[in-house]
Amino acid sequence: MLTRLPNTQRLHQNIADQIADLIRSRKLSLGARLPPERELARQFGVSRPTIREALVALEIAGLVEVRIGSGTYVTTENEKVTKAHEVADVGVSPFELLAARRLVEPSCAGLAAITATKRNMSAIQDAFDANEKAFGGSHWDRLEADRQFHLRIAEATHNATIVKIVSDLWADMFGPIFAVLSERTQVTQKKQLTMQDHRTILNCLERHDAAGASAAMLTHIVHAEIKILRASPQPRKERR
Repeated sequence: MLTRLPNTQRLHQNIADQIADLIRSRKLSLGARLPPERELARQFGVSRPTIREALVALEIAGLVEVRIGSGTYVTTENEKVTKAHEVADVGVSPFELLAARRLVEPSCAGLAAITATKRNMSAIQDAFDANEKAFGGSHWDRLEADRQFHLRIAEATHNATIVKIVSDLWADMFGPIFAVLSERTQVTQKKQLTMQDHRTILNCLERHDAAGASAAMLTHIVHAEIKILRASPQPRKERR
C-alpha cells in the first residue's frame, strides 16, 4: 500500500504528504486505523521517530486523530479530507533538532566555562533562577525560560557566531511540530530533572570545568531526547 521514499530532507513531511494522498484518494477510508508506527517505519524504510513526526504533521492538518490506548485514525470529517491539499510545513524535525543541539551545545558550554566573566555568570545564575520560577507558568513560559538559560551560556563564549547558531536552534524549538511533541510528552514539566541538569551545568561553569560543563550539557540534551522517544502518543489539546 505504501511506498519507500528517497533519502531527502524532511522525510517526515514527505511521508505525511504521501499518507495524506492515500486519505484524499480514499485508499485509506474515513475512520480507518493507520498501521502502528513500527509497521509504517518498516514500509517506508525510516525510523519510528520520523513516522511519529509525520503523524503529528497529519494531526496538525486535521487529517488524523489520536485515540488513547487505541492508535491513530483517519478523521471521520469528510469536509476536512476533501478540502485538504498539501500538508502544511510543520517545521524542523524535533529529533534532528535535538541531534544538532547535541553536537553544538556541549562544545558551547565547554568554551563558556573558560571564557565566562563574572557578569556572564551573574546572567546565567539569573536565568537559572528565572527558569525555576517559570515552572509555575505555562508550557511556553517554561520553554522561554529554558531558552534564556541556554542563550546566556552561548553569550558567555563571547563568540557572535556561536550565539547566532544556538539562537537559531532554539527558535526552531518553538515550531509547530516540536510544540505538539513537547506538550504531549510534557518535556517542559520535568522540573526536578531539568533543574538538576541545569544546576550541574551551572556548577561546572562556576568551577571553570570545561570538560564537566560539556558532559553535563550533553547529558541534559540526551535526557530531552529520551523523554520524547519513550513517550506514548496522547491526544493533542486544542489551543485557545
